[in-house]
Amino acid sequence: MIPVKVEGVRRNFTIDSPLLYSVSLIDEPGQRLLVFGIERHEALPIVAALNHLTLPRPLSIHLMAETLTLLNYKLEEVRIESYSMLPPLYHLCRCQLRWRADSMVQEQMKQMRIGDAIGLALLLEAPILVSDELFKQMGVLLADGLTPELAFARYLLQREGIRVPEGKKLRLGHSKTPLRDALVKEFKASLLGKAPVFPEEEMEQRKKEYLIFLLGENAQV
Repeated sequence: MIPVKVEGVRRNFTIDSPLLYSVSLIDEPGQRLLVFGIERHEALPIVAALNHLTLPRPLSIHLMAETLTLLNYKLEEVRIESYSMLPPLYHLCRCQLRWRADSMVQEQMKQMRIGDAIGLALLLEAPILVSDELFKQMGVLLADGLTPELAFARYLLQREGIRVPEGKKLRLGHSKTPLRDALVKEFKASLLGKAPVFPEEEMEQRKKEYLIFLLGENAQV
């Protein structure tokens, strides 16, 4: 099993699917990347936990985490064994959860949403481990300056059938992670009552604006 950290969440513009967001896991050396599609209710607690923010309306996963803590259950690790992508909606991972309550240790094997597994691990401060087999099946090698943001940008361009002119570099801006940072910015604005939390409307327009940002004002998108 390979220890990983949660790199972040991005909007992925898959308008024909409920999996409107993507969560990225990266191995500890920062050499391999895994990306999973997740739903809005899975994305919210992950973004909040990563950035130490509080949701205006706590979700069921928060109640679950708080109840387990109250009962003195500690989640010692989450081991993601495999991931299935059965159409149309059954994207589930097979996870082993290791619990400790005082001197008692229990291991629980569950089929669950990948976002719920990651969110629970973050809320209960448990390490996440991923099988080497899953990395072999779905992992992206981060080499030659490739970052998670660049990997997503290239995937999106390929999906949209947009060819980047030879020698042209994609523009990422000062932060280098503009799409990831956009969700955090939206979330913080929602806490101030200035925006809804992760609005999904106008997705085509948002995608177009991101592609123009990547390629420049004169890009044909």
